Amino acid sequence: MIDESRTYELDRAHVFHSWSAQGSLQPMVVTRAEGSTVWDDRGNSYLDFSSQLVFTNIGHQHPKVVEAIRRQAAKLCTIAPGTANAARSEAARLVAETAPDGLEKVFFTNGGADAVEHAIRMARLHTGRIKVLSTYRSYAARTWP
Repeated sequence: MIDESRTYELDRAHVFHSWSAQGSLQPMVVTRAEGSTVWDDRGNSYLDFSSQLVFTNIGHQHPKVVEAIRRQAAKLCTIAPGTANAARSEAARLVAETAPDGLEKVFFTNGGADAVEHAIRMARLHTGRIKVLSTYRSYAARTWP
């Protein structure tokens, strides 16, 4: 069991937060979330206007999402990308079904930075060009060029 009373202390001792000056950072301790609301360790509630970086648009702890995660975790929590499995195959079919004609393949990545890096690699292979245009100080990927 995790001792939640030490969350802030352990966070400051061991977690490096992205996009932040570490010395002055005082991260809010979130203890739970439901729908569009999050609660801190003092019991205060906050409306989550950011959807936790835009990936919880359906809301926190949505019963259908929680149940789908529970069912999949009971069957197969994770598997290497070099294997085939029903969940990934069906997800790829659903994505391809909504894509423009001629785009039938899906390449799954771990996150946005990986997706951008792979898109750059694919574009370079396809076009033979090596230059990439980006905006100044924008975050696109972590290892290119």
